[in-house]
Amino acid sequence: MANTLIVAVFNTLGTAEKACQDFKDFAEKGQGFTIHSGAVVGKDDSGALTILDRQTRSYWGTVIGALSGSLIGMLGGPVGSILGFTAGASAGLAGHALHTLLDSEFVKGVSVKLVPGTAAVILEADEASPFAVDNVVNGYGGSVHRKAFPE
Repeated sequence: MANTLIVAVFNTLGTAEKACQDFKDFAEKGQGFTIHSGAVVGKDDSGALTILDRQTRSYWGTVIGALSGSLIGMLGGPVGSILGFTAGASAGLAGHALHTLLDSEFVKGVSVKLVPGTAAVILEADEASPFAVDNVVNGYGGSVHRKAFPE
C-alpha cells in the first residue's frame, strides 16, 4: 500500500463531515485503507482558509499539521507560502520532501476547487486502491486530489 496525501474538497462543511465519518468507517473495516492522520480545513466567504479544530481533533497528527500549515500557506499567496512552508518543515518533514509533495500543480488543482464556502478533508493514508475514497468523494459531489509521499 502506498502512503498517500489525499485532499478531498466538498461544497459544504456538512458534506465534508459526512465524508469524514465514511472514511473512518471504511478504515475501521480493515479492507486496505488506513488513516494515519488528517485534518479538515474550511474556506470562509472572505477566502480565508483555516483548520477547523472541532472536526480535526480526532484526526490530528504531526505530518498533517505540517502539510495543512504548508497547504494553507501556499493557497494563501507568496507570504503565506513562506510562513506555511517554514512551519511545515519545522514540524518534522524535510523541506525537500514537503516541496516535492506540495508542488505547484497539486496546489493549483486543489485551489481551483477550494473556493469560498467549501471545505476539504486532508488525509495521510495508506490505500490499497483509490476506489473506496473515490466512491465516497464522488457520492458527495466532491473532488479528490492525491499525491504519493516521497520515499
